Amino acid sequence: MMKSAKTVKKLETMAVDAVRDLLGHVPNLEIGSVERDYLIDFWIAFSRDGVNYALIIEVKANGAPSIVRYAVYQLRNYVAHVDQSNYSYAGQRLIPMLVSRYLSPRSREICTAHNVAYLDLFGNAHLAFDSVYIDRAVADKPKFESRALRSIFNPKAAAILRVMLREPDRAWRVTDLAEKANASLGHVSNVRKSLLEREWIEKQANGVVLVQPDALLKAWRENYRRPVGHRITGYTHLHGKQFDEQLSKALNPYPQHPRAIYSLHSAAQWFAPFGRDGTHTFYADELGAQFLQETLGLMPATKGANVVLHIPNDESLFDDAIEPAPGIFCTSPIITYLDLWNGNDRDREAAEYVAREFFPWLQ
Repeated sequence: MMKSAKTVKKLETMAVDAVRDLLGHVPNLEIGSVERDYLIDFWIAFSRDGVNYALIIEVKANGAPSIVRYAVYQLRNYVAHVDQSNYSYAGQRLIPMLVSRYLSPRSREICTAHNVAYLDLFGNAHLAFDSVYIDRAVADKPKFESRALRSIFNPKAAAILRVMLREPDRAWRVTDLAEKANASLGHVSNVRKSLLEREWIEKQANGVVLVQPDALLKAWRENYRRPVGHRITGYTHLHGKQFDEQLSKALNPYPQHPRAIYSLHSAAQWFAPFGRDGTHTFYADELGAQFLQETLGLMPATKGANVVLHIPNDESLFDDAIEPAPGIFCTSPIITYLDLWNGNDRDREAAEYVAREFFPWLQ
């Protein structure tokens, strides 16, 4: 508990210093006292060109959108309360301001939509009053934010997200999600908390609903890493109709059998035809890879390989494979989209085509 109190104190000290530094860039501005209040974290008095102001400041260690929204309401209510009472800010113009370690673009939008100034310790800032206008945006994200996003999209969490994205309008209870994604209740609860903080889902009577599938999928594609594992490449003499006929008897996503499914362009051509690719790609487990090697008569090829078998450590991606034609199994549109979007320019084009076919809500 003592460590937590010290951490909060340090953050507030850093916040005061950061605000004073920001105000120091405004010409003809004189900073006055820094005071605390039992309803907010602190306020800073300052004057400029004969006018007195007070920054009413709330500090939040976590700058997630849901927490920012609550803080914004706190600030607005506090300012409204002061305006209606004979308080110590008499004669000062009040400016509500939120300070955090980091504020995402969405969190910043919430602040500006409610006329609340903001500042984060990473360099993003917005302050506007009278003739003063400061607006700074830093393109990069701090490491702790990148780590937090990666944790949302790790393999175990990804299985939960794929379930939700398949039915974005459905209300999900924790137990239903756990069963569908083959995940523990604790892990589903942790993912649910992270999604609520970012306002990608919201609570409704029957469970949580994915209200911002576009924001979720955009964040995922930016932080996506293709499944870790190893790969086998080779050459097969089979092609065209003969190739497809052989594969219709060999592909399988189910456990207790060799698992192998089409991926990337090889998957997309079956449910969102964009153009065939000369290389056939698959996800397979070890037995599935052996089975494909035998079925395709795969031969080693240092150059000119036309078959790539990816053997992922995470086998949950087999669980939501689709069957666009009898005996033909492919990665889901979600995995296909993410894999393609993180490829080259031609892959990205194919990904956009998949999105138009399956994710009309993606703007």
